[in-house]
Formats: sequence, structure tokens, C-alpha cells
Amino acid sequence: MLKSISSPVKSSFNSIKVVYLLLTIAGTITPWFWLLQDPAALLSPSLLLQATFANAISTAWVSDLLISAAAFFGFAWIELNRLEASRLWLLFYIGLTFGVGLSCALPFFLYRREQILERNAFQ
Repeated sequence: MLKSISSPVKSSFNSIKVVYLLLTIAGTITPWFWLLQDPAALLSPSLLLQATFANAISTAWVSDLLISAAAFFGFAWIELNRLEASRLWLLFYIGLTFGVGLSCALPFFLYRREQILERNAFQ
């Protein structure tokens, strides 16, 4: 009689990864949609800073985002270390944060984190 051997099946579908990927896409498109409304500000760093800190409300948003970005960088460093992933990825996340936005970098980090966790679970 043949016996059935149960072997673990690798599941490559993770719904949260899809959510993170969609948020990464939205977090890439949305900030640039608004930034491209004023292309002159993008070409002049002084004009960009002047517009960024134009009033108390925008200064509050920028302050909040900078503090959130700093917390994200600390979290990413610790997580990359814990997951035994290359900490060079942190440079990529910093580039994404300041080149596109935290709304792109954070969900992309979470997407990559899920990939690493899945890879480590099946090793």
C-alpha cells in the first residue's frame, strides 16, 4: 500500500503583500501628482523650501513627516538587522523617502519585509 507523504506546500500568495504593493504604488503617484502642479518649485531648492514652510500648517505637516521618517529609519535598521538582511537596503529606503516620499518608502519596506519573512520561513 502506498502511503501519502505530506510535505509542506510553499504558498507564494500573501494578501498583505498585495496591499503593501498597492500602497507603494499609490504612495509614489500621489505625492508626485501634487509636486508636478508647481514645476518651478521643483527646479529651485530655495523656492521649494519656502513653499514647504509657507505657513504653520504646512510646517506642522513637514515636521510630522520628518519625525516619522526618522522613526522609520530606526525601525528599518533594527528590522533589517533582526531579519539578517543587508543594511544597505536602508540607503535605498532613505533615497525613496527623500526622493519620492515616506508614503512610498514605508509600504515598500513592509512589502520587502514580508518577502524576507516568507523566504526565511521556508528555509
